[in-house]
Amino acid sequence: MIAGPDSFSIVSWEIRNIPSKWSHLLWEMFPGNKPSDDKRTLIVEDYLKLTRQINKEKSLLERGVKQNKYDSNQESAHVIQLTYRRDGLKARAEEAIEAAISSVAHKQDLGLTLGMLFPPVDISLDSPPHILVTSPRDEIKLTNKQLIRANITGNRKQEIEGLVEKNQNISALVDNLSGLGTYPALVSDEHELRQIFRTAAHEWLHNYWFFRPFGQSMWDSDEMYTLNETAADIAGDEIGDLAFSNFGGDLSDPGNKYLTNTDYQSQVATILKETRQKTEMLLEENKVTEAEAYMKSQWWRLKLSGYNIRKINQAFFAFRGNYATSSSSTSPIGDELKEYRGFFSNSGSFIRSISKIKSYDQFRKELKHMKMLSFSN
Repeated sequence: MIAGPDSFSIVSWEIRNIPSKWSHLLWEMFPGNKPSDDKRTLIVEDYLKLTRQINKEKSLLERGVKQNKYDSNQESAHVIQLTYRRDGLKARAEEAIEAAISSVAHKQDLGLTLGMLFPPVDISLDSPPHILVTSPRDEIKLTNKQLIRANITGNRKQEIEGLVEKNQNISALVDNLSGLGTYPALVSDEHELRQIFRTAAHEWLHNYWFFRPFGQSMWDSDEMYTLNETAADIAGDEIGDLAFSNFGGDLSDPGNKYLTNTDYQSQVATILKETRQKTEMLLEENKVTEAEAYMKSQWWRLKLSGYNIRKINQAFFAFRGNYATSSSSTSPIGDELKEYRGFFSNSGSFIRSISKIKSYDQFRKELKHMKMLSFSN
């Protein structure tokens, strides 16, 4: 009820996006309308450049509104012009990314017998919704989720969290999403291209597994949910990186101005894992207030190190802990899946094998069986 006015409607989003996707596909079927690989690269680069320009202009505009220089309903003619140009490239940029991922998926033998990829890779570049998540204060456990519209302010996020927590012994967080497994999959266009490829591959894998036992069992237990999300992270990163590389991307680019990508991620991962472990220890001892004060101090530590996380609380770890390879998780599933992945020569065979898994117990038995076979050989 609290989130109601700001809720995100998947049905409304689908109605707005599906017609334009299919009309563009029909347009590309006519001779001469399908761009070359080089042209596709330029289209995506131009689309992302315009997106960054629009975001920068909007940020300046918002700053002007806060300083009472502009009316809150005012939108600069320049932003409108940039948006018009960007939207004109949208369908072609999406098709370029879809084609690159589809090519990798085909090479990994993920198509059907006749070679068709099902479901086809289908994405929509957009600003993804936020997600409101809750957890008890005295333990880290995801209890509720609600999608929230993308264009809400930081003040409104805090207001929603405060209203949800009021008079209830729960922790709430309005967190960000990089993508959403709708069809077409919603993928954020505010990231760098490599992350866009990874997110697009991740969300397509959810669609791929939806028609197979693995995806159909995703909601059967917390473990199966984490298993699905983590498998999509591992395989999605691999498929996405291959597509990004084929697209001309440089996988050696560190991605951070001051630290190598590995050093940067390692620093953040160490702090978050340390925070999660100590927080759980304090909560087990019923020291809720102390745990919350500790998370706040660690949040400041990360902020001073240049890593800007909006808030760290029980709900933060409950939601992000579902991705077992992340530093916010203490689940053994991340290490188990990495070990399982090691028994396959490529991403495709890993994806096909895990497609048959229906439960966490079955997964662990399969992993044990593989380890025994490996040991005997």
